[in-house]
Amino acid sequence: MNMKTILHGALLVALVAGFGNVLAQDAQKAPQQAQDAPSVDSIIGSLKTDNAEQSAGQTRALRPGAASMATTAPAPAPVATKPAKPASINMQINFDFNSDAISGSSERTMANLAAALASPQLQDRKFTVIGHTDGKGSAEYNKALSDRRANSVRRYLIDHGVAASRLHSIGKGKSALLNKDDPFAAENRRVEILATGG
Repeated sequence: MNMKTILHGALLVALVAGFGNVLAQDAQKAPQQAQDAPSVDSIIGSLKTDNAEQSAGQTRALRPGAASMATTAPAPAPVATKPAKPASINMQINFDFNSDAISGSSERTMANLAAALASPQLQDRKFTVIGHTDGKGSAEYNKALSDRRANSVRRYLIDHGVAASRLHSIGKGKSALLNKDDPFAAENRRVEILATGG
């Protein structure tokens, strides 16, 4: 064997080994992305009921003799309650760069969201799909992009069994950053699902 043949053989082994590593890394990424997607049950749990903020003293209890006291004692004054905060969930949904096309890496997240919103537990609720961007670019550009992305998510949900009458979409651009300390952070590029009524 000459030196040239040995070098070609070594190069071929290195290329095959490197390609194998790339395939292994891609195989590891796919399950990781599937694991990162919120489950159908966790989405349902987040959107099923509004989060009533209870203040101290708002618990109900039965005491001995309470029924007999009800006829003689005046009714207690009603306790002021804070209004329920609408149920919502922030979801990291990836889009192609500078586009409203939902990235394939978000397929599991989108499928789980569609299944949750179409579930019997949420079938009587309506939702607003709110698109958000990071702080890069002008306010006008980001508002338009977030509108288009929210509409893309709405269209996907309709195409996957959620009634159009239950969904509204709006974009907020960069006006409601999740991470105000880092306006360019990835978590600012998100879609929020807000329960807006039954």
